Amino acid sequence: MTTIAASADHCTVIVTVDADPAVMVDLEPHARDGLRWFSDYEGFVSGALHKSADGTRLIQYLQWRTEEHHLACMNDPAWQEVPSARRFTELVESGRASIDVRIYDVVAASAAPDAHTWRS
Repeated sequence: MTTIAASADHCTVIVTVDADPAVMVDLEPHARDGLRWFSDYEGFVSGALHKSADGTRLIQYLQWRTEEHHLACMNDPAWQEVPSARRFTELVESGRASIDVRIYDVVAASAAPDAHTWRS
């Protein structure tokens, strides 16, 4: 389960992918599968995939134990053998999709109070 907390000692990575909805048909399955594949890598903590209501943006929220764990996964040459990863790269290199990968520090987080105590 993904937990967002300012005190969490994780490397937070947010991946933003933009493309026309017709192109997302190729991108979304790879992003979904990526969450499953990441769990095979040392240091992966959790992740979530979000899709905008208009179908033009994917956001992957990833947590790794360290930046080095994240980079080891991203630099694994095995990704070049994954057909959906090759297609993903092709779409980005052709300009039909754009990707932004950034590492973040969680500086604040909030949660709703327990439903039984809220407004009591």
